[in-house]
Amino acid sequence: MHKNINTIVECYSCGLFIKKELNTKLVQKCPRCNSKLSTNKKHSNDSLYFAISSLLLFGLLNIYPIISLNINNTELKATLIGTVIILLEQNFFFVALIVFFTIILAPILNSLVIIFSFIQAKTKIKFFTKTLLHDSFHFFKEWGFIEVFIISIIVTYIKLIGMVSSTKFDVGFYIMLVYVFCFYMSNKRFEGKSVFGE
Repeated sequence: MHKNINTIVECYSCGLFIKKELNTKLVQKCPRCNSKLSTNKKHSNDSLYFAISSLLLFGLLNIYPIISLNINNTELKATLIGTVIILLEQNFFFVALIVFFTIILAPILNSLVIIFSFIQAKTKIKFFTKTLLHDSFHFFKEWGFIEVFIISIIVTYIKLIGMVSSTKFDVGFYIMLVYVFCFYMSNKRFEGKSVFGE
């Protein structure tokens, strides 16, 4: 006798197998231990909106400086791309490559994968295979370290206070904070099960 196991879910707390109620929006709980059961969420539009917003903010982020310094009446402004260029000029090629990949390339490609996944899930247009999108999403998600870059900027700012005439966070820093929020939310709201069939 054939049974549909797609309607069965396992409680991760106690291991009890329970039949899912498909026609309800209420949160189901395990009758044995009262833990919340995982639900299959649909591909959220919020993920797409946050991914597009993060790409637009990333464009702005490369226009405005992140931090401004005043050394001997000479004002220096640091941008995201400028950081990579400075590393290259100082012959730190390997470090510049890592910074470029983890701070610039991986986050951009992560947002693009989410956008392409959404397009393929909602339309008949197929740019890439599900396997390629799945692997790319998880790879770029793990290799995007923009939040580490923010922490390094804050540490640099603290170290430079008192060493230079004037140090301040510029417009780019605040754009970066909003960008990180949108980037995080695009990944948080992204549901791989509905797109990749995980």
